[in-house]
Amino acid sequence: MLKWPHLLHGLAFETRRLRQLEAHVFAYKLLSHTVCNLIWFALLPLASIGHAAGYRRATIFTDRIGHFALEIDCLLKAQKLGDIPKRRYFILAPDKRTANQHLRQCWQALIPIYTNQVGCFLLGCLSLRWLMRYDVSHYLLAPHHAQEAYRIHARWQGRSALLQLDSDDEIWGQAKLQELGIPETAWFVCVHAREAGFSPVDEALHSHRNSNIEITIPAMQEIVQRGGWIIRIGDPTMRPLPSTPHIIDYAHHSLKSDRLDVILCAKARFILGNSSGIALVGTVFNVPCAIANMIPTPDLWFSAKDISIPKRLWSTKVECYLHLEEAMAHPIGALRYASLFHSHGIRVDENSEEEIRDLAIEMLDRLEGKFIDTEEDKNRWNLLYGILNEQYYSHKSAARFSTLFIRRHFNNSPN
Repeated sequence: MLKWPHLLHGLAFETRRLRQLEAHVFAYKLLSHTVCNLIWFALLPLASIGHAAGYRRATIFTDRIGHFALEIDCLLKAQKLGDIPKRRYFILAPDKRTANQHLRQCWQALIPIYTNQVGCFLLGCLSLRWLMRYDVSHYLLAPHHAQEAYRIHARWQGRSALLQLDSDDEIWGQAKLQELGIPETAWFVCVHAREAGFSPVDEALHSHRNSNIEITIPAMQEIVQRGGWIIRIGDPTMRPLPSTPHIIDYAHHSLKSDRLDVILCAKARFILGNSSGIALVGTVFNVPCAIANMIPTPDLWFSAKDISIPKRLWSTKVECYLHLEEAMAHPIGALRYASLFHSHGIRVDENSEEEIRDLAIEMLDRLEGKFIDTEEDKNRWNLLYGILNEQYYSHKSAARFSTLFIRRHFNNSPN
C-alpha cells in the first residue's frame, strides 16, 4: 500500500513549509486559526439557521486556476446530473486568493461568489466546519483513489459547456487577437509547458511534472505548417521562446491579462499542454486538449476529445525504460510525488520532440476527421484501460492515450 508513504511525504512537506515561515508570520497564522475557530463556535446558532436554509460554502481551491476552473464546473454539473442535492451553494474568492479574476467574473453568472475581504472572513468563519460547508476535495484532491471529476465529465459527454464567453468577451477578444498579430480568419493553438517559477513552494513534491518548452517546438512548427498559429500561454517566469513567425510568446507579451488568458483558452482550436492547471480552463469551455508529459503514467485528461502521452520512466535497477503496461501497473502507476519515484529507483524523463509532434499531428487529424483507429489499436487501448481500477486517479475518464504513442510503446500484442 502506498497510502502511508504518500501521507508521510505530504506531512514532511508541510513541516518544511512551516519551518520556512518567519516567526511573526507563523504566529499570525496560528492566531488567525484560533480566532476563526472561536468565531465559528460563537456563530453556531446562526450557522445552524444557514444550514437549515440550505446554504453551503463549496470549498473551491481558488488559488490555482485549474482547480478554480474544474471544481466549480464539477459542482454545477453534479447538481444538474442529480448527483448532489440542489443547495444554495456559494464560493469565497477574495482578490488575494483568486487565481484569475476574469474567470471569477465568468463563474459569477452561474453561482454566487463573494469577494469582499471582510465578508469572506466572516462567511469563512461561519462555514468553517460541518453545518454550512460542502467539501469538494473528492473532485480532484481525494487521496489514493479515483477522482470524481472524471466520472462527472464522462457522464456529461455530449452536452454543451456550462461556461460560455459573453458577447463583450467575444468582441474584445477578437480585437486583442488582431493586436497580437493573428488574422481575423485564422485559427490558433494554445501551448503550455509547466515550469518551476510559478509556484516554487510546490517543487519539493511536484518537480517531476515540469517540462521544457523547447521540446514542443517541432510540434508548434507542424501546427504552423498546417495553417495554424501558436500562442504560448503561461507566466512571465517562464523561459522565453525564440522569435518565430506565427508563434506568439504570450507569456511575455505586454497584452497579457487575466481576461485574455481566459479568452485564449476558450477560443483555441485545441490546447497542447501538460499536467498543469491552465489547460483545464479550456476543458470547462469544451476545448479539446492534447496533453504531453503526463505523470503518473495512468493519468488521463477529462473529455472524450482529449488525448495524452505520459512521461517515460527509466528503471535504474534494470537500466531500461519501462513498457507502457509496466509503468501503469501498481505501485509505480500510483506514485504521485517526485521523491517517491526516486525511492523506487525510477527516473522520470520528458517526452521526446517526436512524441510531442506525433501528439499534435494526431489531434489535428482527429479534429479533421482523418485519424483512424484500427481494431488492433482498440484492443490495445482496452487492455490498458482495464488496468485503471478505482485506486487510480483517472479511473472512469472518458479521455484516452494517444494512439500513435501506444503503437510506439505498447509491449505485448493484443489477443
